Amino acid sequence: MNQSDPDRERLTLTMTALDDGLKRITQKYKDAVRFFYEDPETFGAGHFVFYPQNDTRSRFAIEEQYTGTDWSDDERLPTSWTWTAEREVPQPDGRYVWGVERNGEARAEDFWQVLVEAENWARRTQNRTAQTAQFGIGHRRGNEPPAPRL
Repeated sequence: MNQSDPDRERLTLTMTALDDGLKRITQKYKDAVRFFYEDPETFGAGHFVFYPQNDTRSRFAIEEQYTGTDWSDDERLPTSWTWTAEREVPQPDGRYVWGVERNGEARAEDFWQVLVEAENWARRTQNRTAQTAQFGIGHRRGNEPPAPRL
């Protein structure tokens, strides 16, 4: 790896801070979201992925980005992260594909932006979960909140 010792230390600290922040979000929204460490080469989402607690129809994925190295380098450290909020979208043939709702990228020194986006996604997921419980609305069902009919 061609990074200087101060760079390696800085990148290690930001990687640790991001991981700690994701764990805090997981704990704060534990009734609404699940958090996984995944392999984007295998699962296609990211290195860090949030899913709603009760389904897998949406997700918030964070993928590490590297500079000057590739996956084969065991010493690699992320220099930035990309994030994507996705939701399954039905296709005319009945299949579902992942549709991007929001996405972005943050350099190592701006890792907190990824945490802000992840927490916003977790909060929206929690709000949807509470709404579903309150009105008995299932995901992708045409139910409406109880209301008088004219």
